[in-house]
Amino acid sequence: MSLLDDVSIVVTPNGYKAGTLFGVIPVPTLGADVITNGDFATDSDWSKGGNWSIGGGVATANGNSNGNIAQSVPLTVGTAYSVTYTVVNASAGSRIGISTNATSIQIERTTDGTYTETFTASLTSFYIRALWNNGNPVSLDNVSVKEWTGADMDVTRATAATRVDEDGLVNYAEIIGGEEVTNGDFSNGLNNWTVEGATSYASIVNGALNSNNTNAGNWYAEHIEQDISFVNGTTYKLTFKAKNISGNLNLRITQNATVIISENLTNSFVDYSVLYTANLTGGSIRLFCNSAVGQFEVDDISVKEVTRDNVPRIDYTGGGCPHILAEPQRTNLIPYSEDFSQWTEIEGALVTINSVISPSGETNSDKFTFDGTTYGRVEKNIAVTNGNTYTFSVYLKNNNLSDVTQVWLGFSMGGQGEFVTITNEWQRYETVQVANGSNEYPRVQFTGTGSLYAWGAQLEAGSYATSYIPTSGSTVTRNQDIFTRDGIGSLINSTEGVLFVEMAATSLSSNFDVISLSNGTTSNVLAIFYYANTKSINVNVIESGFSVFSGFASTITYPPLDFHKIAIKYKTGDFALWIDGTEVLTGSGAMTNLGLSNLQLADGDGTSNKFFGKVKQLQVYDTALTDTQLAALTS
Repeated sequence: MSLLDDVSIVVTPNGYKAGTLFGVIPVPTLGADVITNGDFATDSDWSKGGNWSIGGGVATANGNSNGNIAQSVPLTVGTAYSVTYTVVNASAGSRIGISTNATSIQIERTTDGTYTETFTASLTSFYIRALWNNGNPVSLDNVSVKEWTGADMDVTRATAATRVDEDGLVNYAEIIGGEEVTNGDFSNGLNNWTVEGATSYASIVNGALNSNNTNAGNWYAEHIEQDISFVNGTTYKLTFKAKNISGNLNLRITQNATVIISENLTNSFVDYSVLYTANLTGGSIRLFCNSAVGQFEVDDISVKEVTRDNVPRIDYTGGGCPHILAEPQRTNLIPYSEDFSQWTEIEGALVTINSVISPSGETNSDKFTFDGTTYGRVEKNIAVTNGNTYTFSVYLKNNNLSDVTQVWLGFSMGGQGEFVTITNEWQRYETVQVANGSNEYPRVQFTGTGSLYAWGAQLEAGSYATSYIPTSGSTVTRNQDIFTRDGIGSLINSTEGVLFVEMAATSLSSNFDVISLSNGTTSNVLAIFYYANTKSINVNVIESGFSVFSGFASTITYPPLDFHKIAIKYKTGDFALWIDGTEVLTGSGAMTNLGLSNLQLADGDGTSNKFFGKVKQLQVYDTALTDTQLAALTS
């Protein structure tokens, strides 16, 4: 018999979209449609606000005010549903939103198309809300709402966050849309581009666009542009590479004349990547030289829609199979994490920007050159709280240092740091220090001669380093990762079963991390507590507020930064905790029915004791497995 015969939920780092980590088992299923007259064939069954009307097979909102079209349907609060609907005849500025209450919008759409969303019901009625939009009408068709059953986990972070990808590169976890630029590599000459100015202003040289400004910096008279189908409110990722012979390149979004980049470029191609959130629909990108006379080259121009918030992080740190990464909220207090020209060079230290390829795969790491002057260093003055603990981290790589063992990483005081040994490969180095005043000076210091490369500096309050948070002029905060799945009581046996996880801690400094099944409270819960600081694992099964099985795996020490396979078996008279192929704890308590309906990387209420660590696999079984099966599962 296969273990898959008994498994009811399997979640692994397999696939995702914004806000969702896809489960493997079960395959999501849909129940019966609870909406009547979803195709608006008749003017019936719907409760219409004053701005809504039904006719011609659609429901139309006139856009003169906020208002709902609603239907009282048998939704179950806390249960997941899938809604499909079609937006038609959207006009500029029209807005329509899906909601499960009468006032707030969960998802907003502004363009024609058929959309499918998953939501958790908060009321027993279903609402579609059109927002006031200066009289711009919008119509709706083919509305369907069905109960959704699956193991996909909801993911909340509400900020962008980085991870290590399958190629070992540090980059954002993001979802990229299709290409908006045509002929961005200029392989087809200047086709699809509009050139304003003399014929000699724009040409193709060695497969790249060469721009030679001769008109005293008059960008309107001499520029290259292409129309782009920007969508209002949507965020786009603009990437390109550029170099110059002389002058200053401007890349402008003509929606609001925003200059995206204006730099004196190097004489070697440098990769650039910027984000832009459209504030209108339509527009163009425009390149021009902002100097009286100047020349630059550009290649591989790309504009793609990008989503970074709430995207699960599938992380490949250490190589091999990936894991789900969940971390606490942290802020990078260093405002220029990659541009060390904004730092201070002291006693013979010299910064050269954009020198070699960084751990991100782009040519954006800087070189620190030291001339042998005592205490040569590159540092940044940062406001801190006296007495608090901070972790300073930075990626470093040796170039030709005279002594790779004598690179100092730390703050301004002699005891606030440590010597690290720099290798010829990129490596992230970190030091944990206590602030000695209201300002500190995170620094890289070297007293010999030679140079090294640096990228990705981070100073964060806390006793360990978390994943890299890029900054470019201000501090940046990454919110905590939250993974939950509610309303899946049909997938969980509340009288017997197994909760299994393969996981590791991210730091020895964490107190404990919790993964649990529950009824949405801490009164009925089955939880694994992973104690990194004491290198132990605890189990607790609670029914109606009373513990029926609990204890520590205290007879064996488990290196918490290593992955461990942990399983809790629960059944009246037959409880057990298995770790790495061995049964380490048993119990014979009695329970009736835990009423389990939620799976979360947190305690039973889904909000306390959130899990911060790494998960390779998470499984729920609807029977109490045998010892032979548990040994095989956890080995």
